Amino acid sequence: MDIWSDFNKCSSKDWEEKVLIDFKDKVIGDFYWKTEYGKINPFLIKNESILNEKSQEFNEIRWRFDDENKLNSQILNRLKDGVNSIYIDKINFSQSIFDNVMCSIIQNHVKLSPKTISSEIELWNNWGKKEIQGSLRMDPLENILENFSSSNLQDQFISYRNFNSIIKNKELKCLYINGEVYSKNFNDFSNEIAFLAAHFNEIVEYHLSNKIDLPRKVMIQIFLGNSFLESISKIKAIRCIINQIIRTHGLKMNLYIETSPNPEILNQKEFDFRLMSTTSTVLSSLLGGANSFEMSNSLLDSDEDYWKKIMINIPLILTEESQVKHDMSKGAHMIDQIAKKMAHTSWGIFKEIENKNGLIKLIDNKEHTNYYRSK
Repeated sequence: MDIWSDFNKCSSKDWEEKVLIDFKDKVIGDFYWKTEYGKINPFLIKNESILNEKSQEFNEIRWRFDDENKLNSQILNRLKDGVNSIYIDKINFSQSIFDNVMCSIIQNHVKLSPKTISSEIELWNNWGKKEIQGSLRMDPLENILENFSSSNLQDQFISYRNFNSIIKNKELKCLYINGEVYSKNFNDFSNEIAFLAAHFNEIVEYHLSNKIDLPRKVMIQIFLGNSFLESISKIKAIRCIINQIIRTHGLKMNLYIETSPNPEILNQKEFDFRLMSTTSTVLSSLLGGANSFEMSNSLLDSDEDYWKKIMINIPLILTEESQVKHDMSKGAHMIDQIAKKMAHTSWGIFKEIENKNGLIKLIDNKEHTNYYRSK
């Protein structure tokens, strides 16, 4: 039985008329949400979906480790708390890192710096030959907005090419985009998404022009903020645009979006704020169709294991007990409308960047600052 069957259906026009009766001194445009990607009509009830989305599988709750101090015990404690994925961020290889860690039953992600030397890459390659699930990743354009240098960029691409030739396990290879840098440099979604897309396109074209095999999976790492509806829509818009670029190049690649709270938002905030903000971000990730959610020490103002366990409980409860899933956002007209407008505006900016010969040329010519908005 449909619990709504006893209620009369209302059209968008019906809702507008009802509101205007209550607010006699207003016009309907006063209720529109004005954003940098267009006006959002809260009364619109129609299918504004950017595409027929497939349901996305959320399967990773992970912790990022960027401190070598007692790293093995850190990993074992977080696995005990409930994470099923670990992320080793720019740490030199040591077999002791994985003592008593059952790597074959968890997801293992290792990020290498684009300045990593070949001998270090080889050590990770030898480790990755075992029964390892996850990814070995490197972004040759990482931090491209900070201290841009053509010579440094050339060195990073040389390291990236070595990385692709050394890593033999195809299951661990991925095309990785560190999109967190754009959250730090842009305060509007459209430019952030457009630059992230241009970043992805530069690396794809580097593979194609240098005849380097493209991996079958794309992993994009992004920060989310506290704007709940926009965070959900941001994930959907990124998926739409990246998949469009993949189709344009005629590639077969699976896209994975990895989310985490923006630590700058949590800076110097009380624990209650951090807890609520992280909860909102997990919900946005689940409803938006992210594939993994990442936590780290940066989310806390304490190094106590107890509070780390509390933080890990948030995605565990929402996924295991509350059963929040991506499908629940279907039919949410407001989210669909935001995602469509956000994607449309971002795509227009992306085409502008490509018409100026791509991201690297744009930054080399110092034209990227034209897209910045005041913080």
